[in-house]
Amino acid sequence: MRLFYAIEFDEETRNILLREQGKIKSRAIKANFTRRENLHLTLRFMGEIESMYLPVLRKIQDYVTGRSVPFKLILSGPGVFVRGHKSIVWWGIRNEDHLIDMQKNMEEEIRRNGFPKEVKPYTPHITLARELVSNENIKDVIKGLQPLNHTVEVKGISLMESTRVNGVLTYISRYCTWL
Repeated sequence: MRLFYAIEFDEETRNILLREQGKIKSRAIKANFTRRENLHLTLRFMGEIESMYLPVLRKIQDYVTGRSVPFKLILSGPGVFVRGHKSIVWWGIRNEDHLIDMQKNMEEEIRRNGFPKEVKPYTPHITLARELVSNENIKDVIKGLQPLNHTVEVKGISLMESTRVNGVLTYISRYCTWL
């Protein structure tokens, strides 16, 4: 199973992100755009995990949510990770102290339970498009997008499975816990 921990969004937040994604789509030659149902904020990508480890992953999640309280995030503005000629376009987060604390607790608990430590620093973002190609400089494409200042209430986290259903990339919540 290909698994990751995530914060899922309410319908309003997904609709707002989809609207911004549409502005990027209109200026793209091609890209893999994140489907509305798949919009989320990743806390930690776990990778390919055998199903026998699900109880341990649930225990980690229970521990982390037990040490956290509900909090709010604010969607800020767009950003881009440039990878050669292709780019990943994302939306950022503001007011992230609670988020960073939660993610650090999660990372420590993951390591304590025998899983490898994440080597890349955590950069909270919501992926809108992968492998985006445009006739314009990608930084010019996102420059026209305005910060949203939309508040997201974080009340829980989910253990998600990334799989293909009828050939379509689909994220399925396998375990959800409340803060």
